[in-house]
Amino acid sequence: MMKLLEHYNHLKALTFQSRFITNSPVLQRSTVPALAATVTFPDGKPTLTDEEITKINLLIPRLCLSNTNHLPTAIQLMTTALLTNPPLQSLSLSIFIHSLTSEPDMAKPMSLLTVLRHNPSAHAHLSPTASMLVSSYMRRKRPKEALKVYHWMLRPGSACKVGKDVYGVLVYGFCNLGLVLDSLKVLRDMVDEGLLPGNGLRRIVKRSLLWEARVCDAVELDTALSACCTEGAAGEFYTKLLNLLDSLIRNWRE
Repeated sequence: MMKLLEHYNHLKALTFQSRFITNSPVLQRSTVPALAATVTFPDGKPTLTDEEITKINLLIPRLCLSNTNHLPTAIQLMTTALLTNPPLQSLSLSIFIHSLTSEPDMAKPMSLLTVLRHNPSAHAHLSPTASMLVSSYMRRKRPKEALKVYHWMLRPGSACKVGKDVYGVLVYGFCNLGLVLDSLKVLRDMVDEGLLPGNGLRRIVKRSLLWEARVCDAVELDTALSACCTEGAAGEFYTKLLNLLDSLIRNWRE
């Protein structure tokens, strides 16, 4: 592990000696929250070379999977990389997100999102990172945490855009966990954005309502969704669907 940290320190020097300010908060061993809204770069357009990205991708998995707690170091390194706005697919983000969502609390994931939110250069990576956190939490059967990230994405003035895949992950996950009311609330948000669930997701929602012995609701909602999915469906069908979802949510009783 000492050798690993030597590689990390070498990478920091390589990356920032000539192009980034040497006292950048990203390089200090402070907590991630302290980084928010403080990172600046002299030319305004920091970049990483292919060699540096390769070294980051070699370090991140080893830091995340280390027996000792090197996740804070991995966070600092990945935060620095994201602030340089590289192609997202060039980074080992999946294993990094997996490690973040394995933490017992949400301090580190939310701090990372805060850093990205306060740095416009990283806004392109904000929605994908938040979306991956939602998906990872749902895979871990941690719906409260997934919902917190989702609500964070929806805050007024947020630079995040919730994609159809995120809505789908949440609706599917809540249904499978028996949290039908939460699934209906997210489905309502989804429809309000002009997005509709596919046939598979519709069947899951219907099945969940039937499991709750809400036969009439299940049939009515499925019929309304089918009407909206019809090619050339008028806006009135969406209005009826939204009103129906509002009614189901408002009158829900466990």
